[in-house]
Amino acid sequence: MSAFPKLQILHKLMVAFAAVVAIIFVSSAIVYDRVRVIEAAKNLRVHTTDVLDTLDMALEAMLDQEIGVLGYLLTGDQKFLEPYHKGGQVFGVAIRKLRDLTSDNRAQQSRLDELNELATKWRSEVAERKVALMANPKTREEAHALTASEVSKTAMDLVRGKLDEIDTVERDLLAKRDVVQKQAYAIAYAMTILGGAASLMTAVLMGVLLTRTITMPITRMTSTMAALARGDTSIEVPGVGRGDEIGAMAAAVQVFKERIIERERTQAELAHFNRIATVGQLTASIAHEVNQPISAAVTNAEAALRWLGAHPPNLDEVRQALTWIAADGKRAGDIISRIRALIRKAPPPRSRFDLNEAVLDVIALVRNEVLRHRVSLQTQLAGDLPQIEGDRIQLQQVILNLIVNAVEAMASLDEGERELQIRTEADAVGGVLVSALDSGMGFEASSVDHIFEAFYTTKPHGIGMGLAICQSIVAAHGGRMWATANKPRGAIFQFTLPPKQAGAASAEHDGQMPVG
Repeated sequence: MSAFPKLQILHKLMVAFAAVVAIIFVSSAIVYDRVRVIEAAKNLRVHTTDVLDTLDMALEAMLDQEIGVLGYLLTGDQKFLEPYHKGGQVFGVAIRKLRDLTSDNRAQQSRLDELNELATKWRSEVAERKVALMANPKTREEAHALTASEVSKTAMDLVRGKLDEIDTVERDLLAKRDVVQKQAYAIAYAMTILGGAASLMTAVLMGVLLTRTITMPITRMTSTMAALARGDTSIEVPGVGRGDEIGAMAAAVQVFKERIIERERTQAELAHFNRIATVGQLTASIAHEVNQPISAAVTNAEAALRWLGAHPPNLDEVRQALTWIAADGKRAGDIISRIRALIRKAPPPRSRFDLNEAVLDVIALVRNEVLRHRVSLQTQLAGDLPQIEGDRIQLQQVILNLIVNAVEAMASLDEGERELQIRTEADAVGGVLVSALDSGMGFEASSVDHIFEAFYTTKPHGIGMGLAICQSIVAAHGGRMWATANKPRGAIFQFTLPPKQAGAASAEHDGQMPVG
């Protein structure tokens, strides 16, 4: 049975079919044999019944002969001899028929010979003599005396005895054949039931085996493919290494899984490159952002030295200066931590986090870039958002790309307000909707279908991968990303994230970002 799972599916079905057919064939052969036995026993019973009926006919013929002779002796009327003569003829016919019916039974043939001799002896020595004596009036008394003698009675008793002997043998044969027929009926009935039950059990067993070796693996394979389609590459592919079609399917799914893993690895590398490129664009702003707390720390350190050099030293002012130095150092450390998180090659695993806090961390990182291009950045962050389950760094990368793209789109404007608004809100299905609205040059209606295509760009020095990566990141989180035109000008980029179990809602953040 251990070799059964390794067979091809067609061979499995053939084995199952052959097993059922074999059981049906064997049981049918046995039933057919018993039916033949039943038919043979039935024919033999009919034959034996015919023999018994013929024996009855022979017995009645002997009785007719005896009654005819007796009637003639009592009345002397010749008409009583008619049954005698007719009975003799019928008896002869019966004997010949019995010989034909029992031609295959030498013992019965011998008994029939004895019966015929006894009957012939009775007719010649008793019946014919009585008729001859009765025909002569002088010898009628002798005829009556012969009738009353033991010789006449003995001869007829011998004939009846031989008939009874033959009848008993035939009835014994009839009983034996009846037993054979009933046994054949019982065996045929039992084999029909057992054959049907065995066929049913075999069919059920083969069905279970086929279910375990075909249906269940295919179901598990379907579940595995569905999990892979959802992006779960941690699932194991069942059936790898099998020698049948399921094994071939498993091998194909394993290749599909490896391709997904490779694609995710390539996508992660590309996303990492995009983050580094984006952070590289913000080098001047990041340097300015880091320089501010460092310069403040240096200034506070010089002030502390002056307070220490006073006579007497002003320790309260020194303590205050050191507190400010520690705060500036922490501020600089936070900025560097944000940058390190964004450019880390291997982002942390998915977890639940506050999306509003992630947005504010990105805004803090690009604040100087926004100010340098004289852009007014506003936030409208809903306070009743559920926590998001996903990769915080990847989603921050999406927000960072949208902000940087908006700032670059408005950098070339010579007139008009440069406004950028970041919004978060709950959508109609309980998920989260994030929007980035700018007042830049916008895009042509014909390019809407190409904005998210890889290597499509409207920037002179762009590579066209930023929005494609952003869309793939959002799609990997089960969301959707799209773009529309803003009024009176500019663009709106939006993406949704599916609803998750609501966590603690973040505090509401709503207002204009301080600049300056």
